[in-house]
Amino acid sequence: MKRILLTIISVLPLCAAAQSFTTLTLDKAQEKAAAEKKIILVDVNNARTMTEEKLKQEKSVLSMEGVAEFMNEHIVSIRVDMGTPAGKEFAPLLQMNMYPTYAFLMPNGDMLGVLSPYLIAKDNSLFLKKAKEFYDAAKVKWENTRKINFAQITFDQALERAKKENKLIFIDAVTENCQPCMMMEKNIFTLDKVADFYNSNFINLSMNLGTVHTDLAKRYNTFAYPTFLFIDGNGNLVLSESGFSNEEKFLGYGKDAISKMGIQFTSGSWSEILEIAKKENKPIFMDCYTVWCGPCKQMAANVFTNPKVAEYFNSTFINVKFDMEKGEGIELKNRYAVSAYPTFLYIDKNGTVLNRLVGSMPAEVFIQKSKEGMSEQGLASMQKRYNAGERGEKFIKDYIKVLEQSYMQKDARLVVNEYLKTIDFSLLKTPEYWRLFELYTDSPDSDIFKYVFTNRDEFYALYKKDAVERKFTTVWSNGARAFIKKDGESVTLDSKGFSNYLKRMKKEGVANHEDIAINEKMNNAELLKNWKEYFSLAESKIKRAGGVESISAHELFNWGVRIDANCSDIKLRAKASQWFKTMHPIIIAKEKARKEEAAKGGFVMAMSMINYEKEFGRLAESLTKEMVKK
Repeated sequence: MKRILLTIISVLPLCAAAQSFTTLTLDKAQEKAAAEKKIILVDVNNARTMTEEKLKQEKSVLSMEGVAEFMNEHIVSIRVDMGTPAGKEFAPLLQMNMYPTYAFLMPNGDMLGVLSPYLIAKDNSLFLKKAKEFYDAAKVKWENTRKINFAQITFDQALERAKKENKLIFIDAVTENCQPCMMMEKNIFTLDKVADFYNSNFINLSMNLGTVHTDLAKRYNTFAYPTFLFIDGNGNLVLSESGFSNEEKFLGYGKDAISKMGIQFTSGSWSEILEIAKKENKPIFMDCYTVWCGPCKQMAANVFTNPKVAEYFNSTFINVKFDMEKGEGIELKNRYAVSAYPTFLYIDKNGTVLNRLVGSMPAEVFIQKSKEGMSEQGLASMQKRYNAGERGEKFIKDYIKVLEQSYMQKDARLVVNEYLKTIDFSLLKTPEYWRLFELYTDSPDSDIFKYVFTNRDEFYALYKKDAVERKFTTVWSNGARAFIKKDGESVTLDSKGFSNYLKRMKKEGVANHEDIAINEKMNNAELLKNWKEYFSLAESKIKRAGGVESISAHELFNWGVRIDANCSDIKLRAKASQWFKTMHPIIIAKEKARKEEAAKGGFVMAMSMINYEKEFGRLAESLTKEMVKK
């Protein structure tokens, strides 16, 4: 009895194997495979030519160790007789492969691959090996949900977009009945990594060059399919590659094309970019831009596309670009204190800034400054040396230069003011040192400012008196602001200290101390939200000037904007409105006279950042209404 039981058990795998092919229709097999997350194995045959030898071979294969178990767990198996109506319906899914064959399909009918029974006859183990390969390929497909988005536009429209967006066109050139073309479409274009890269970097087209767009086939010398064409906005061929290609190879084509045309930018979240940088052990180059920034567009169109720039950046960095006013760019703008555009950040794999550049520049300068920034003369290296106590004159001057080109004005101010404490003040009579004083000295209590102010007649003789006076006004005004303190929403004024400071300015002979005093009183009133005081001070300035028409348009505009946005007192708003009702026709007349003078003299008028004619009209009306609550 025991021998009989063992015999029965030993035959069970063979029996299970023999039953592995179900009688399901293709539709039902697809439903089952989709529900159970399996792939489909189709024995593609013709019943008239089905031989006993094939069935015997099949039985032998299916009884091999592990085959039945793998099939039962991962595969829905059916047979299709190509001599029947069901076979004719199945034919397109076979993608022109010859039969008899074993076809492995995704639940949606996409071809994973085929395996000839003639190959199995030579090596039975090949069946399980290939079945596992096809199942692994299916898992990749299940894990990937995106695909290359092919634009439904003409080639000419794509050229226009390529110029406008500064991108290359990618053409998937195909022809009818092209099996490798279909395999690329089903198995490569649907991989997330491929889709993300091509959708981010190219304007994608899929075009039949074999029988439809034959003019393009001739123009780009395309006679094999699939061919992958990369074309610039002027219609020039940048790169052409042909034949079925795996993921790595196909991504390589795109990267090569971009490298030939410009910097290759990687897409992804900031955390993903940092992971890539760590994996590839490369620093990151970040282009910080906005859509309205003209110099940003100039760099993208004329510098990033320079072959030498592309070669250096593509080989040295993980390159990324973020719009500083959208999505994750907003957080990155705050994190890295980006305040001007374009800003170029050079960041290590841990997210620490190594260097930064600001503004547009020629390609040669861009490469040079980028290389310098990554050397011992770069921002991160010089910061480290400064923090370690290095204070040599040449080093300090070089460090200030790096901070300035990095647009790090606060850091530059600290370094300069510390440095100026150590010099002979008479050096300020040379342009090099006067420039540092003029740009960065901001305290009326500093020894260096006291020296210049005391000896101002000497500096009037050396530099333009107006420029020297403007610097004095800036520093004295800055000193006046030291008496107002902010603590969250709370604002307090040291009235006694402020009053003593105003007396000090008068005593020390500050030429325009009265103007500074009234301006800073208005600033204090605004911060303290004392709009009655603010308005009273404005009226006193108007009276001193001889009427509202003697106040500069820029100053009056600033008063109006502040009152309109923050003052809820309807009576004060109405009085302020009267300023702009009075000035609006005067501004219109002045603007008309300027235009007539320009036309008469044949010169172009200087452009103003503010349309005072429009803004004065708006404020005249807006100030008659209640304040818009924020």
